[in-house]
Amino acid sequence: MPLTVQPVAQVMEQLAPKALAEEWDNVGLQLGYYQMPVRKILVTLSITEALVKRAVTENVNLIVAHHPLIFQPLKNIRTNTPLGRSLARLIKDDIAVYVSHTNLDHASNGLNTWLAEDLGLDATTVLAPLDDTLETGLGRVGLSEPISVEALAGQIGRRWDTPVRISGDRRKQCRKIAVCGGSGGRLVRKAFSAGADVFITGDVDYHQALEASQLGLAIIDAGHFGTEKIMLKQTANYLEQELSDEIVEVIQALDGDDPWQQL
Repeated sequence: MPLTVQPVAQVMEQLAPKALAEEWDNVGLQLGYYQMPVRKILVTLSITEALVKRAVTENVNLIVAHHPLIFQPLKNIRTNTPLGRSLARLIKDDIAVYVSHTNLDHASNGLNTWLAEDLGLDATTVLAPLDDTLETGLGRVGLSEPISVEALAGQIGRRWDTPVRISGDRRKQCRKIAVCGGSGGRLVRKAFSAGADVFITGDVDYHQALEASQLGLAIIDAGHFGTEKIMLKQTANYLEQELSDEIVEVIQALDGDDPWQQL
């Protein structure tokens, strides 16, 4: 029997149960139906028009994305807008869309665990637990060999291939490190309370950085895109492993995903 969307969705929900998603989020199968055949899966962060064109060109049957294609309830589908054109093209070419967003952020072995492992942190715990089990939630905090904020920022920029900015004393020696993928600025006080020397995240705004500075907590802002793109490699590897008995190809793409450009 050919592989269908349903077992792929089940495998993704083993990794990141839908129950872990925020109430405001929209996760799961957003386009298509569970019995659609799947021969090629494309893993991405965001579904852009450029990404859709690539999916069509490369004969993809299922897109597994981190950011929802459909976030708010749709009152109409205008095919002269980017979202409308993308939806129309995906439907026309029988391409399903599955989303794993805040549930993947919260998962015990999801995005934030991947970041902590990539940083080589030891004795990691959840920065902002979802419940009393302390196994799921946003961010991770753990220990590393002593390193200055400046040196750590340089390593992150090179390792994650992303521009970084620093708030706080760049010469400060860091032993306890907190990290949260995406927009983690609201967790500044959590990172401080956890005893972190530095907090690595993205999308930190002026007031959040100012508060961190006054608390004596250094910030390394590696961007929303920079702190989440690890999702591609890890999710693709996971799917390849879990679907190893199936005839399916898994590819990765970030076409048109990062809107920022460095001068």
